[in-house]
Amino acid sequence: MTGSLSPAARLLLFLCRKPGSADYPMQGVHYEEGKELDQLEEAFPNITGEVAGKVVADWGCSYGHQTVALAGRAKRVYGIDINDSFLAAGKRLAESRGVADRVIFAPRVPEGVKCDAIITRNSFEHFMHPEETLADMAAALEAGGRIYITFAPPWYAPWGAHMAFFCKVPWVHLVFSEKAVMEARSMFRSDEAGTYSEAGLARMSVSKFERVVERSGLRIVWKRYDCIKGMNWLASTPLREPTVNRVNSILEWTR
Repeated sequence: MTGSLSPAARLLLFLCRKPGSADYPMQGVHYEEGKELDQLEEAFPNITGEVAGKVVADWGCSYGHQTVALAGRAKRVYGIDINDSFLAAGKRLAESRGVADRVIFAPRVPEGVKCDAIITRNSFEHFMHPEETLADMAAALEAGGRIYITFAPPWYAPWGAHMAFFCKVPWVHLVFSEKAVMEARSMFRSDEAGTYSEAGLARMSVSKFERVVERSGLRIVWKRYDCIKGMNWLASTPLREPTVNRVNSILEWTR
């Protein structure tokens, strides 16, 4: 089957393929019950207290595990996603956990609803039109509310192309062409994506994220950039882009 690949894609697989990657599961992310908020709390240690009793939107909610867990703290939670199958899975999960009366899954925040807090985790790097998405978030934000954004990895990070599931070599997307990487990826994914954008990657670098925020009318009131090996000081050097593994930030209106 690899014979149909280009020489560059075959070289990539020969040099970079992770042992056992052919058996990598092709299903959604699973969470251990009771630990659905662990990653969010790692980014924002005080988040559960900050959303207590408030109206919250979980933007890019995927299968709804985090959304449903937030319902145990918040007054009401909106799970927002453009994928209908994710929304359906979230609704089933909310019903099974007995919080369906406090959780609403929808492709957008209902007209007229304002949220005290909007959370988006590991989704911003997939937003194809980030300016529009952030504008939608801002429009749904209550006066004095906050937007919590955490995503990983940004584009120039070691695994910025999201190919770690089959590739053992970091920064492969900066060494090989998009065509070669996507050809190699096709050996492990059946979605027929031929470009990064078709695979849901918006090439969201740290600098691009900051530009999007700067143009939004919002401001970053807190941030922490998590770098490789815990060396967060690299975020203040010219090596920022290739070493920042996760972007964590809190936004508020400038007015």
